[in-house]
Amino acid sequence: MNLIVIPFHDWRKIQKEGFRTRDAHFIEEFGTIKSQKTLIVNRPTTRLEIFLRYRKIRFNYDVVYKEKYFTLYKINDNLYMVDSIFPDIIGQLLKKYLWFVEKYGDEGLLKFINKCLNIIDFSECVILSQNIFAYQLLENVSSSLKIFDAWDDFTKFNVYKKVRFKIYEAYNVYAKKCNFWVTNSKENISRFYQKFSPNFISLIKNGVDVKRFSGKSEIPRDIKNIPRPIVGFGGKVSHLIDVPFLNEVLIDNPHLSFVFIGQILDKKVYKKINKTNNFYYLGDKHYDEYPNYVKNFDICIIPYVVEDSKKSGANSIKMYEYLAANKKVIGTSGNGLEEMQEYVFVTNDPKNFSLILNSSQAGIKNEINIDEYSWNLRVRELLKLINSY
Repeated sequence: MNLIVIPFHDWRKIQKEGFRTRDAHFIEEFGTIKSQKTLIVNRPTTRLEIFLRYRKIRFNYDVVYKEKYFTLYKINDNLYMVDSIFPDIIGQLLKKYLWFVEKYGDEGLLKFINKCLNIIDFSECVILSQNIFAYQLLENVSSSLKIFDAWDDFTKFNVYKKVRFKIYEAYNVYAKKCNFWVTNSKENISRFYQKFSPNFISLIKNGVDVKRFSGKSEIPRDIKNIPRPIVGFGGKVSHLIDVPFLNEVLIDNPHLSFVFIGQILDKKVYKKINKTNNFYYLGDKHYDEYPNYVKNFDICIIPYVVEDSKKSGANSIKMYEYLAANKKVIGTSGNGLEEMQEYVFVTNDPKNFSLILNSSQAGIKNEINIDEYSWNLRVRELLKLINSY
């Protein structure tokens, strides 16, 4: 089987930050399967964006074919990538997210992809789109099977508020054109059926790279002098964090150090966090370094919003990473935590949250076979589903 994957994130971003997102983990696993070839259609970009964000990133891959704005790279024997660098810098600056919608439907890109399919002998292939903005590409490239990975509900993200009409259009196209969808939470399944009526949705939850988060670790320099116990959060600072809830917990536990690691996606959310003396933000970390931080947390938390209007139907990757590191995990309901209550502590009351933080019980509530939650098994679930069609 040959597979075309349209990830949400730019391959340069993945190289810069590490394989830490769902799409990156999927591709990492696809690249290890010798019985299939995978073609990545990278996110369109411009020279300006590369200069501003990824100037140190270089693709040291073999060039198989090149034409105008497009290049076909060979990453390894069974992994290829189409990269497109458009000259339309002003258009990208003005149109922002709509620019990506436009470029994924670019006639030149579509023709180049079809040429590449002939060059690398993709006579019969399956398309997996993990990108809400790439619906025109999926719609216009022929394949025997079309799948959409609806890993989060993008209609709930404030950052896409101005292009929400286009996101609804994308979901509706995916519902009509795809043989089936996959998603990472039961909550998403019911919500997507109700909103967009796709043919079929299958649950494939997130997972964990077990080897990265188990075993010994070094103590990172910037965490060495932080007073213990350390309560850690590793993830994006976004609208998903329940700031009033978190602020109450911070104030009620001055004897605990709260260490946050990850990208700040929403600056307004970060500004609202009460910067108490026991709050430490250590910035974003490469995914190769990040496990050392998790292993050096004493307790791990996921203080996310619980209101339906604010949740995006996520299945928290960090929960599995915390568990793989054998950490005590406390979080609010939703985001897959309530389904793992055998192993994690779940409460929506900040006072009770503090009580659990300070309880003598350490580590996972019950013994877990974390191998059953690996990315390798998740990808095999997907391939099994594809083969059944």
